[in-house]
Amino acid sequence: MYTLLEPLLTPDQIKLTDADRRAAVAKLDSAVRQAALAPSQASERQLQLLTAETRGELRKIMAGVPDATPPRGLTTALRAFTGVWLVTCVVQFVIWVALAMFGHFDGPWWLWSDLGLGAVVAILWWTNESYHRKSDVLVAP
Repeated sequence: MYTLLEPLLTPDQIKLTDADRRAAVAKLDSAVRQAALAPSQASERQLQLLTAETRGELRKIMAGVPDATPPRGLTTALRAFTGVWLVTCVVQFVIWVALAMFGHFDGPWWLWSDLGLGAVVAILWWTNESYHRKSDVLVAP
């Protein structure tokens, strides 16, 4: 169960994939084209990418490159909403089971709030992931 929730609770500890590295290299190349980074800085960061293992390390490597990694506030919101969602799910389920044990069985009313908060977590996760997957950074004219 923890391996399922780990990316939501600790997004900066996710292992880097080849796709993450390719997207980061494309963003570094785009930063050079936009004159946000010198070519020597970009090549130094590309070398650091080879040894980086987590997205937290990627965040440090890509510091100063615009829109290269999710904002810290987004990852904090993802962690916070995931925590609230999990606690809400567990508490409401326990209350529902306790009521059912005493003869007050009702439909799974807790699903409405769990699904609503789950949708918020899904949107935050999708937004967070979009930073790691997009490699076609637009160049301003």
